[in-house]
Amino acid sequence: MSHPVFLSSSALPRMPEGSRNEWRGFFGHGGELEANAFFPLFWRALFGADDIRHARFIDEYDIDDEAAAADRAECLEHFGAEATYPYLVTDKRTALARLASRREAILAAVGERYRPIYDGFAELIAHDFADHLLLRTSGLPDAAEAEKWLRADLAAIDTPDTASGEMKQLAKDLSAYGANPVWLLSGAGSTDAGSWPTEELKGQFPQVDRKKPRREPVAPQAAQPASRPRSWLDAVLEWLGIFVAAGVALGTYGFTRSVWLALLAFVCAAVIVGFGVAKSRGPRA
Repeated sequence: MSHPVFLSSSALPRMPEGSRNEWRGFFGHGGELEANAFFPLFWRALFGADDIRHARFIDEYDIDDEAAAADRAECLEHFGAEATYPYLVTDKRTALARLASRREAILAAVGERYRPIYDGFAELIAHDFADHLLLRTSGLPDAAEAEKWLRADLAAIDTPDTASGEMKQLAKDLSAYGANPVWLLSGAGSTDAGSWPTEELKGQFPQVDRKKPRREPVAPQAAQPASRPRSWLDAVLEWLGIFVAAGVALGTYGFTRSVWLALLAFVCAAVIVGFGVAKSRGPRA
């Protein structure tokens, strides 16, 4: 199931408000990255606990957007008019300063080999995001109750040692067969300059193709000898066999006057003649 979260470029220092019809002008101010049901580690490096804000669920939809009217009504019925969820927002200058100051500690925790991803991500934020960075969390299944663990994750980013269990699991996930480290560490998406990850990073961290399941070998079947095409001679031989078997049966009855002996003689003669006819046909060409 998809629970998308987005790291968005924003001209606003807060979440757009549907009650002000602000979503219509929100997009188009820079890049956006996406993850599913988790915050990539490098995203968290942009923020601090003081960047937590709250938005109303109902403000996810512009009030005058007819296309979103049904979704807005469903949201209102499910959450009510005042229910909120936590999200993150910071200005780009602060975000870049945090990325720079946290770089070495984070790379020491996850591995030096991921430095190109970290540096590429920092460059992406510097060149393709607007004045503010917005981490939109409303797609999370537990968005309304996310503040507690969100604060814990943000606090741990400055003290990787306290998050050693999470870092070990992340390192394990990164080294797993078929893992996509760019996705796990920084998400994926697009900007005006192109897609993320870049072609260069794709070359450095290729997505390993999973092997197709091995098929069990099929035991070879013995070749079946084919008979030759049926001809008029086959029919003649079959009728001749019938007459021979019948003749043997009648002859036996004439000598013995026994129906059972005549029947036994017919069966034996039919088997012998049938075998002879089958042998005479031989295999097909």
